[in-house]
Amino acid sequence: MSGHDASRMSAKALYEQRKKYSNDNVIKQETSQYHVEHIATFSMDKSEAVVTIDDAIKKLFHLDSKGKVWTQEMLLQINENVVRLLDCESQVELENFPLNTVQHCQTVPNHSKYPSILLLVCQDPDQYRPDIHFFNCDEVDADMIHADVDSAISDCKHGRKMRPQTLKVNQEKMKKQRETIIPAHPQGTAPATSPGIVSSRGLIRSDQVDFDRRSVNSQEYEESPIILAQRVEKDVQMLNCTLDDIEFFITNLQKSTQAVAQLNQRKKAKKNKKKAPAEGMLTLRARPPVLAEFTDCLQKIKLAFNLLARLKKHIQNPNAVELTHFLFGPLEMMLKTIGGPELPASIVNPLLSKEAVEFLRSHLSPKEITLWEMLGECWTRSRADWPMENIVPPYRPKFRNGWEPPHDHFR
Repeated sequence: MSGHDASRMSAKALYEQRKKYSNDNVIKQETSQYHVEHIATFSMDKSEAVVTIDDAIKKLFHLDSKGKVWTQEMLLQINENVVRLLDCESQVELENFPLNTVQHCQTVPNHSKYPSILLLVCQDPDQYRPDIHFFNCDEVDADMIHADVDSAISDCKHGRKMRPQTLKVNQEKMKKQRETIIPAHPQGTAPATSPGIVSSRGLIRSDQVDFDRRSVNSQEYEESPIILAQRVEKDVQMLNCTLDDIEFFITNLQKSTQAVAQLNQRKKAKKNKKKAPAEGMLTLRARPPVLAEFTDCLQKIKLAFNLLARLKKHIQNPNAVELTHFLFGPLEMMLKTIGGPELPASIVNPLLSKEAVEFLRSHLSPKEITLWEMLGECWTRSRADWPMENIVPPYRPKFRNGWEPPHDHFR
């Protein structure tokens, strides 16, 4: 991509990001709205070792250190009477906290992963114990939302008019922030990272894959060292994107599974048919990925097998075999979630290369071999052995970060 094209794409990405920021973070008269990520909700329950706010914060940090915290995007809306939580896409109300039920609001400092956390302590009149809700304030600083909530509560309790001034200050801050938004990387280009597989949330628990240029051998591949090095770098880049997308999907699947369990627990505990507090947020979290997302992840697992077979002599720490073993974790989880191999068995594209089939047969454990063969010939039969009359077009993946592999890379 030329410098002009990159600049143009940057401008487009910047425009889209500003537009999203302006749509999600707005202040109109007495109503303010902020984009947040719900992190967790805990009941102040002695049996759960949560008696104080500090206990809840410690529990959050502990769960996060174990990789058991997943965020859910939503909108936090405040007016003179209520704090509302809305679904970002449908604008459907998830939760409704009248200001007289909001007992406490504060920010939580000193967390490297979530540097701007807001917490709300809320208790409905018919609730035996209060709930503590944690939100990551990813676009607007938690201090701003904290000031907004506190001023709304104060005005509600004492009939003062502190909030208009708070909203005016917040509006000015948001205006300045909107003017300085810079996209993470231009749309349509790959992030500027060195070749290496990095996982932020722990599906692949190694910090780096080393690209070993010493293994580039022109005699072995009938390619010049320069051409081969370029191809290997593109393969590593594609593997990065593929593993990132698989990890993103599995994180959402884990989040959904956890939310279903919490939802069932709360429904069993409640004594009436009224929607329990935090039930709306859990219902949103409990939505499983759609069929197209399962299909996309399965295709990317097959793509990863092809890439790992090609890269087996070029990556280490972890190496191709270790990464292949890791991928059987998500694959097994998906089979359990969808109740069997029918969907995976229908995923024809991409077909595995002959090299990938041989690689898997040589390195899988007996348990992994059983699972792999259960998926059928779409997974165990190579492209070279596929019937000529059933032509399968080249697979062109679409990645969440917007990067598109060069078309000539699939020839």
